[in-house]
Amino acid sequence: MERPSVTTATPEDFDEVVDVADLAFHGDSTPARRARMRTWTDTGRVRVVRDEGRIVATSAAWSWSISVPGGSLPVSAVTLVTVLPTHRRRGVLRAMIGRLTQDARDRGEPLAALWASEGAIYGRFGFGPASWTRELRAPLAAGLPLRGDVPAGGPPVRLVRRPIEAHRELAAIHERARERRPGVVDRREPWWTGRILADDPAERGGAGPLRAAIAGDEGYALYRTREGAETGPVEAWTTVEVAELVAATPAAERLLLSFVASIDLADELVLASRPVDDPLAHATVDARALRPGATHDALWLRILDLPAAVAGRSWADRVDLVLDVDHGEDPEVAGRWRLRGGPDGATATRTDDAPDLALHARDLASLYLGGVAATALRDAGLVREATAGAADRLDAALRTPRAPWTTGVF
Repeated sequence: MERPSVTTATPEDFDEVVDVADLAFHGDSTPARRARMRTWTDTGRVRVVRDEGRIVATSAAWSWSISVPGGSLPVSAVTLVTVLPTHRRRGVLRAMIGRLTQDARDRGEPLAALWASEGAIYGRFGFGPASWTRELRAPLAAGLPLRGDVPAGGPPVRLVRRPIEAHRELAAIHERARERRPGVVDRREPWWTGRILADDPAERGGAGPLRAAIAGDEGYALYRTREGAETGPVEAWTTVEVAELVAATPAAERLLLSFVASIDLADELVLASRPVDDPLAHATVDARALRPGATHDALWLRILDLPAAVAGRSWADRVDLVLDVDHGEDPEVAGRWRLRGGPDGATATRTDDAPDLALHARDLASLYLGGVAATALRDAGLVREATAGAADRLDAALRTPRAPWTTGVF
């Protein structure tokens, strides 16, 4: 293969695209899963590279939106990025990322986002980790009493045996809850029905059916139970695994925690993928009851249009700084920019003035949602501060009341 050529996949290519993805990600997609994938895939944005007629690399994207501080912006949600092991180090990934970048800019998407399968690949293309999640676990032998009152007079919690039947209700709650934190992408109906709420027994991994607990129009929890070793003639160690607990209000969040912690015949509660500043971690009478597990990077962000990204988010304080952005893969973002503005709005414009801060585009992307401090990156040797105090001033302007969070891999 000479210079890689990226083309648009045809509908007839779909199964071969999935075959390549299965090889890359060590999967084996069943016919049922492939049928669901067709419903949620934007086939017009599936790109491939061929060698002698065979697909050797893939990518796809959706035109979604992402919550940012103070609002929401269009985002190119990138997925299914693969290169077969036989075609590495031939410029295939660079060609694919270049095409994804141009596609997004043609659609007016100032941001791109993905979940990185490997941490060393995407930084050079300007992607930086921008949201994180962590797991919380609690033993339930003594219950899980909360310090604050469980909201009285609020909406009753309704248990739904088949959550897919309530997908529109869940989607409306999720959309309301997106406003509370940056980093949350919107979800279209095929994603809800084909991915989030699909409950194929062959894909449960040994756990029970998916259930939903819904607190009026304010919050929901999606969970399964998993039985482990037998603990008696008719008993087994049972874990309640909460895949998502999403709420538009703090009261609904506490109410749903109380509900999932009180499920009968359960020994342990696992809250997967919670925000790193989760208020629920402070809600229990026993301060050690909800035990933090591993923290993982979640969404990786890339800024494609810096002026639009700056104008599209809110700013907590006045800022007037010159940033020297390094990006060897993208001259449209690389260079010096004057960042000026405050709570009434901000702009980024080209300038030849001396920089106050110098940083790579990946680090600027990590800063954008407010989940990383410029002072931390400075102290790590990743941001060069030419003007004393510049990193502190940038942090003050970027400050957000809640850490970014991303609900669910795509």
